[in-house]
Amino acid sequence: MIFSLFLLGCKQEALLADNVQLQSFSFDPSSNPGLKDAVYGTIEGQHISIRVPNSVDITKAVPSFKVASEKLVAYVGKNIQESGVTAVDLSKATVYRFVTPNGMSEYSVSAQKSGSILSFGFYATDNPDYLFRDYPATISKLDIKVDLPVDADITKLVARYTVNDGTVLKSNGTDFKSKETILDYSNPQTLTLQDLESGTSESFVVQVGRLTAPVWTKVELPDFLGSENVNESTLEFNPVTGQLYVAVQTNGGTDEQKKGIIGLYNSETKQWEPVGPATGFTPTRANLISLDFSKQGIPYAAFRDYTAGTNAQYASLMKYENNAWSLVGKQQGSFTKVNYLTLKIDENDKPYIGYTIDDRTGNPYPYRGTYAESYQSGAWTGQTFSQSTTGYYAKMFKGADHKLYYAVMDLTAGTSLRKPSIYRLDGDRWTLVGTVRVGPAESNFGGFNIDLDVTADGQIYMAYQSNSPTYKTFVMHWNGQSWSQLGEGFSQTTSSTSQRNNLAIKLHPDGRIFLAYGDANNGIKVTTFNEETRNWNAGDQLSAENGDKYEMRISKEGIPYLITIINDKAALFKYDIPGL
Repeated sequence: MIFSLFLLGCKQEALLADNVQLQSFSFDPSSNPGLKDAVYGTIEGQHISIRVPNSVDITKAVPSFKVASEKLVAYVGKNIQESGVTAVDLSKATVYRFVTPNGMSEYSVSAQKSGSILSFGFYATDNPDYLFRDYPATISKLDIKVDLPVDADITKLVARYTVNDGTVLKSNGTDFKSKETILDYSNPQTLTLQDLESGTSESFVVQVGRLTAPVWTKVELPDFLGSENVNESTLEFNPVTGQLYVAVQTNGGTDEQKKGIIGLYNSETKQWEPVGPATGFTPTRANLISLDFSKQGIPYAAFRDYTAGTNAQYASLMKYENNAWSLVGKQQGSFTKVNYLTLKIDENDKPYIGYTIDDRTGNPYPYRGTYAESYQSGAWTGQTFSQSTTGYYAKMFKGADHKLYYAVMDLTAGTSLRKPSIYRLDGDRWTLVGTVRVGPAESNFGGFNIDLDVTADGQIYMAYQSNSPTYKTFVMHWNGQSWSQLGEGFSQTTSSTSQRNNLAIKLHPDGRIFLAYGDANNGIKVTTFNEETRNWNAGDQLSAENGDKYEMRISKEGIPYLITIINDKAALFKYDIPGL
């Protein structure tokens, strides 16, 4: 300190003498952990140029320097620098001032980082059989780390990377090609980066860690969605914003307390918000609420509308724009009274509703008649399904192939047989997929539940519950040519007559098949299909109590959600996947 004060008191002329000769400027292994050999800078006049290896953090480098005089004080700005001790950020222009009792000199430092791996990761498009999303790595000096799902196969992965110009990356002496080279990352992999300009090389180590196993957790719903008595629930993701929407029908003592209510989860504020009035968006009592979205992300909702009049229990369609709900077409504009109502919007933003006819007059179609209609140019037009004229249950779907599907628990054959029939909308025409009444021979009577999902190439995975001769849940697969049973059926210990819509099936972006099932004795479980055993894995239990009317959706990030009703309240479950 005394020496510093002495120097600061020297005359200006002496300090500007520029006669302090710098002998060396370097990075030493003893001061920079991870550095194998010392790296020396080149001193030309009052300028120092030095290459910074990747094992040294250029923003926290610790230089060593030496001058002829033993009495030296070095500064960067007003901060004293100690050789081999003080870290400095050399990523920006840096000037050292070296002061001795005889004078002072200033040296500018130009630090150039050695050729480096600028980015590294494992991407879904390069590994379609193993990953459904991208996993960029964290690069710290010579360490490259990336965590992948616990169930991902890491023995045959392709990495994608970028490096500086003038560098070559090798693995075991051979070129390591981005988006091409396949390696087994179950053990650390060493990659050697050669800097062609300097002739130096450094070894990076890639380590693949495992994310913790995902678990099902319950999502707390806000009071306006979950705390009151709830009779039914559903959910959908907005394709534009990715936000989760939940719809419920409350079960109060009056029609005003039986309205439809919709809320969305705002991922930015981490809060649930009502979509329209929190007390309900429908004119009065409503149920069978079904959600879908236009390509622009505009929410639409169809529902059975109980507004008093000649068309009570006909379907109404509404959309939400400019912070308000409005009718699409006239109120209660469907062909007739509806049951098992669902809404889907096709690729041309044309709304479709599918249902069974709830009119017992039989004119012109029978009670439980199958029906689908679309809205265009201010009018609804529809049709029945000639091969499946009556249905015990019906539901409409939209596949990853962008086509609409209509599933019906087919009653047309009479009382002797009741199984699902599936139709696909091709253009403006509904066509039967395969044959009518799909299901294994051990199934005679299907219940009030069909769910399905469709791959981008048109493969269908359909689940339904059979009530005779035994209570079982079956999954059927359409491969584009024929139907076949997928895995074994799930035996159920009760008919669950008060909770009959207790299954759901959805395809994950990574190709896995998720199936939710349950009954009053077994609660709610979700399983996945095992491609090796060609059967179903042991299920994860979400709740010891059974739910009613399962609906499952998977977000674009790959997180499955399931909603149901437990003890007259909406219960939302989320498959928490670490890293998503």
